[in-house]
Amino acid sequence: MTDWIALQSLAADLYDRVLPAVTDWDAPTPCSAWTAREVLAHVVDEQLWVPGLLAGGTVEEVADDLEDRLRRLRDATGPELVDQWHSVRAPVAASWRGTPDDDEVHLSYGPAPAGHYLAQQTFDLAVHAWDLAASQRIDLRWGDELERAVVEFVRADLADDPAPGLFDPPVPGYDQPDVPARDTALALTGRDPGAWPVGPR
Repeated sequence: MTDWIALQSLAADLYDRVLPAVTDWDAPTPCSAWTAREVLAHVVDEQLWVPGLLAGGTVEEVADDLEDRLRRLRDATGPELVDQWHSVRAPVAASWRGTPDDDEVHLSYGPAPAGHYLAQQTFDLAVHAWDLAASQRIDLRWGDELERAVVEFVRADLADDPAPGLFDPPVPGYDQPDVPARDTALALTGRDPGAWPVGPR
């Protein structure tokens, strides 16, 4: 059985490696509509919702509680967002540890098991950490265990296109046995790892 609690921690650890290396917050990223700053703003935004939703709040209730914090994200600088990431990481991790996988969570598209939400958020963290790294021309490795879990989640969760328009079409050529699982997962979300020249990290 996949230990998504441990994998969520591994995905969050990626930010300890990539955030200190971000020097250009206006750099384009593989998320074509977002700069590096906007990617991190999205990541922090997603994390801020987690404790309230896992505590049983509806989307509307949590949105009311977060209204001021979410509004401030829009104008926050990159360094300010880094500080917010560090402040939210521990409460989010504690919320995941305290929530059974089969608890029902109210999400924007309807109710879902907490275990599915956890896998979704782990995937989101890993992919956007790579987006940030790629924007700075850094090759951010995920590690074998996280890679395998994320690519399996992407294949299962996106098989029926549950979020049309959320990702660009898959990039062909990356779903081969000799391709790293990380690159396969990225390509399935419309990202082309080969289009971002990088150095080792």
